[in-house]
Amino acid sequence: MTKYHLKLISLLIIIIIVGCSKSDKENKSTGYDSSKAYESVEIKDQNISLRYNLEKGDKYSYKLTTITNALESIQADSLIKSNSSQNLQYIFNLEVIEIDEEKVAEIAINISSVKVSANINGQKISFDTKANPSKEEQEKFLEYSAISNSPYRARISPKGEVIEVSRLDKMIDKMISIQSQQQKLSTEERAQLAKNLSNAAVRPLTQLIFRELPEKQIAKDSTWERRYPSQMTVFTLENIAKFKVDDFFEIDGDKAAKISADLSVTYTGNKKGEQEGVKYSFDDPKMSGDGFIIYNIDKGILIKSETTTNVEISVEVLAKDSMQKLRKTKRKENSTNKNIVELI
Repeated sequence: MTKYHLKLISLLIIIIIVGCSKSDKENKSTGYDSSKAYESVEIKDQNISLRYNLEKGDKYSYKLTTITNALESIQADSLIKSNSSQNLQYIFNLEVIEIDEEKVAEIAINISSVKVSANINGQKISFDTKANPSKEEQEKFLEYSAISNSPYRARISPKGEVIEVSRLDKMIDKMISIQSQQQKLSTEERAQLAKNLSNAAVRPLTQLIFRELPEKQIAKDSTWERRYPSQMTVFTLENIAKFKVDDFFEIDGDKAAKISADLSVTYTGNKKGEQEGVKYSFDDPKMSGDGFIIYNIDKGILIKSETTTNVEISVEVLAKDSMQKLRKTKRKENSTNKNIVELI
């Protein structure tokens, strides 16, 4: 890949929310406007369960937008600064193919378009799968080209967990055909590639559009939390996402819940160490996040979410240069990632 290669997904800490509805017709009447004031309503049933209420034949579409801004500085003999911003837009089209006896839904998913716009130190970069990109452009943005209009399947639990993704053959065939140096893969190699593609990209990207819902019933002011591990440089992180039901209100004739989200992170790991003669010393990482979720209670769907994560990390490195002289380098990175999921 070239130096303009952009990451397929930004999942540094938090997984975010999805919007969906039961038909294309219904989608047009369930939008949420964050600038509008909605009147609170009472819920007769004090405790309710949040579950995906999917049925065979349901079709829905939504847009996932990821906005990332990063500032990096490297202090050595001189100070070097780097600024980058990236805006990624995915359009998802979904159709429920089957519902089994445990209410697990098999869904056909097609990412009908991917649009990228970025600015790296003043140099603008753009890519749109709908703009008939050249073969060279497709290879430069291989991941986005491969996933666009390459339908696959996913199995989703009533609680929103992505149990499995499958049928990635079209995606693999497209990925191979785009590359200038094509390789013929054996059955075993294709199976391994499908596994890697699923675990590293497709499944996490799919989980971005499905919120894992709480086990317990909820009411106004109910709280719950989810903990999940991740790894960043030398640190093992425990991400703690806390949720609270802030309000119930009516949207387009349906009752809805507004849920706030807050992220905190604890970490373990040796901040100082040495590897292959290179000594490093990390400062305490700083990570936080917040956002909101809008959930349609009557239809049993998530309508919209916005979540933001902030990360600050810095490290000092001491290593010998080509003249065997010790050189100290201080590197610091601040990044902000905003994810927006909305019905379209």
